[in-house]
Amino acid sequence: VLPRTSPFFASELRAATTDVSNVDQVDARIEAPTAADPEFDWHKQWYPIVPVEFLDPEKPQSFKLLNIDLVVWNDGHVAADGEGAGPGAFGSKKDRAKGATRTEGQYRVFEDSCPHRRAPLSEGRVEDDGTLMCSYHAWRWNGGGDLCAVPQAQSDGEFDRIRANPKSNCNSFPVKVVNGVLWVWPQAGSDARIEAELASVNVMPLPHEEDATVDESRVFAGNWNFRELPYGHDYFLENVVDPAHVPSSHHNVVGNRYTDTNPLFVTTSAPVTREGFEISVRQGSNDESVVPSTTKFTAPSLVQIKAPVGEAIQILELYSSPSRPGFCNHVGRQVIVKGASGETPTMLKAFMTPMPKWLNHVLAGLFLNQDALFLHAQERMLHEKDEYSTNIGEDEEPYHYSKAVLPMTADKGVINFRSWLRNKAGGRIPYRGNPLMPPTSHEVVFDIYNSHTKHCKNCLAALKNLRKARFASYVAAAVVAALRPARLGAVGSTVLAGLLGGMGLGLNKLIRMMYRLEYSHAEND
Repeated sequence: VLPRTSPFFASELRAATTDVSNVDQVDARIEAPTAADPEFDWHKQWYPIVPVEFLDPEKPQSFKLLNIDLVVWNDGHVAADGEGAGPGAFGSKKDRAKGATRTEGQYRVFEDSCPHRRAPLSEGRVEDDGTLMCSYHAWRWNGGGDLCAVPQAQSDGEFDRIRANPKSNCNSFPVKVVNGVLWVWPQAGSDARIEAELASVNVMPLPHEEDATVDESRVFAGNWNFRELPYGHDYFLENVVDPAHVPSSHHNVVGNRYTDTNPLFVTTSAPVTREGFEISVRQGSNDESVVPSTTKFTAPSLVQIKAPVGEAIQILELYSSPSRPGFCNHVGRQVIVKGASGETPTMLKAFMTPMPKWLNHVLAGLFLNQDALFLHAQERMLHEKDEYSTNIGEDEEPYHYSKAVLPMTADKGVINFRSWLRNKAGGRIPYRGNPLMPPTSHEVVFDIYNSHTKHCKNCLAALKNLRKARFASYVAAAVVAALRPARLGAVGSTVLAGLLGGMGLGLNKLIRMMYRLEYSHAEND
């Protein structure tokens, strides 16, 4: 990749991207930061990481935020007597009292680096006494990040000297659990804790919390989904504030590329500020008597899409946080407000169908992978060609997105977001260490296991059970085919063996979807 200062880019490429005669119709006129309205600070924000219900409190797990390696763990102890009394002793889990369970505890987030020799703490263990142990040398820390055990210390004096060194303390980040989601403040230390406590967590209030006239019984909040998506935080946000892509990108799932791609009338209903913006959208015609859908971006992580469906309302509550260049942590769910009479339109009933949470996660991959290839390749191509990137140094001039693409009026949400990023947030996402953008890889896009399954206790448990069921189906099919029970007869035995074998193949396909999910628009007719 040629550097941005290359004469080639300075003369040829930049000149080729300055014909933006239609940008004035789309670009928001946004004031630059001032002393009274300072630039958005990426490091002084709360970021969503994962819904805690899907974390296994028995083990630490690794995540990234702004290219900072994090270890997430729960400091609950195992009751010594198996009935909730007394903290469990440090020792093998084989020695637990019968029926012992781990107390609820608090979720903690440390930097994923052992102060001793920098081994990843996410490869460690959560012990029964509620401490986090580094598996390299068995040093242990409590929930506050304080060192509490060094087994190799020759004396109490040596241990006290090690513990007194500030370097022995794990970087413990401020944490909150709001509406079941773990939020992290990406700075450690006493000052950061004060700042974090004073700052609000920008979550979407549920409709009955926001509007007293909406009865709680009318509100359906769907299951949370989460995944590290293979494109950057800014590309996730660009995508979800773009209503025009939905019927084409999500053909046969949400809309139809042949019948639902109609003219869009997009207006900015709340201007771009440091806190975000809102757009209103009408499809087909700009009839002001028709209630529009709205898309609201609240910096740095929330996009709320609200659409009327008859007397009901469909809301997408979507969050993202910048995990590393080319990737983001996505958390989201669907919220439905039934009509005043309590009725739900037919098209929304499918979203309210009860299903296991693990199956909801599997099916979510079908939707997310529909535009993942676009966004994954788009981001990397624009970066490699030096046309647009937010993965730049602090002293580099931010790019102008409108000069790299061909915007139209339907792209107003996208251009509002990119203008917010350039004019209010520095035009860059300040990843630790200014790492390089990773290359394009379809295998990374299709990888479900590393981006979701291995972090989700529900999906891991389902995966284990599905494997058992698959094995049982194959064994049963083989037994029936070999023994041909007289009761079933030759034809009945063949049919049953076929059904059992087919069940095993179906389970095998479901299992594969929890590891890898390939998608092709050319094959989705």
